[in-house]
Formats: sequence, C-alpha cells, structure tokens
Amino acid sequence: MQPFEQLLGAFQSRFNVEPDISVRLITPSQCGVPTFLHLLDRSEAERPQLMLDRTSVPDGSPISGTLVTRGGLISSVLLINHNGTAFNLDSRMVAQPDRATFKIAIDLAADDKAAGKALPQVILVITGPRDVQAAMFAGPTPASEVLPRILKEIQADDSGFSATAKYFRLGG
Repeated sequence: MQPFEQLLGAFQSRFNVEPDISVRLITPSQCGVPTFLHLLDRSEAERPQLMLDRTSVPDGSPISGTLVTRGGLISSVLLINHNGTAFNLDSRMVAQPDRATFKIAIDLAADDKAAGKALPQVILVITGPRDVQAAMFAGPTPASEVLPRILKEIQADDSGFSATAKYFRLGG
C-alpha cells in the first residue's frame, strides 16, 4: 500500500485536493491489458465511453452496460477473464442509434466457484474507423496471443484507433 500512499501525498501536494484512487487487482494473465491500453494511449483518437451497471457480479448473473462512441466508428468488445482468456462479445451487443448495450450472464468454472472468492474480469473496447480483423475470433483465445495481433494490425494502419477497459469482479 505504500506506493499508493506516496502517490496520494504527491498528488495532494501538487494540486491541493485529495484524489479518488481506486485499486483494481488483476491476475498475471491479464497484465497484457494495461500494456495494450498504454500503447494505444498515445493515439489522439477519441476514446469510447464504456459504462458497467455494476462492478461486482454474482456468479451466473449478467453483467450489463452501455458503450457510446462517436458516429461512424466501429468497436470490438472483448472480455478478458481471470485466466487471461479472451472472448469476443461483438455478437452480444445490441446496437441502437447512438449507443450499444449488452447484458451477458457469465458463469465461473466449478474449480473457480469452489475457491469462493471474487475473480477479476476486464471488458476491453477497441474503437476505430474500421473493423480490426484480429479482434474477430470465434472461440476462447489466450489474450497473450490476441492482444499483440490486434496491436500489430492497428499499428500497421495507424488510422486513429483508441481503447478503453472496465474492471469487474465475478463470483465471491
């Protein structure tokens, strides 16, 4: 906790206000997500807005939310679970004129349920002027494979892609 206390002190000294700092612990298998976001953070493109209805979801209950982007942009929506497995959620999105919504029930495996603790999940949205072919995979795929392919495709094109992610805990 000491690094966060140092960050708090430095922020308060500089801006004379207390920041709202939230800690989101992810698994080592999910560590590619913040790296991916950091590499896309250099883009000048407008980030999509992703809102989740809650950040703690009982096993088997739906996670729901809303995605808002500027008109004319195309988004890919992925779930990166606690094991580092990526799932494409595009077919589960319900498109509306100015947004897309989703409501997806997610079940933990039997051994994860038996552990009895909440497990971190990440929904990642990649938005840009065209589809990202590397993000269009059918079955569960290791994020450690799919995220570098997506990044390589985006960097080869360099036409204004951005990304955002939201964290929630499942089970517990």
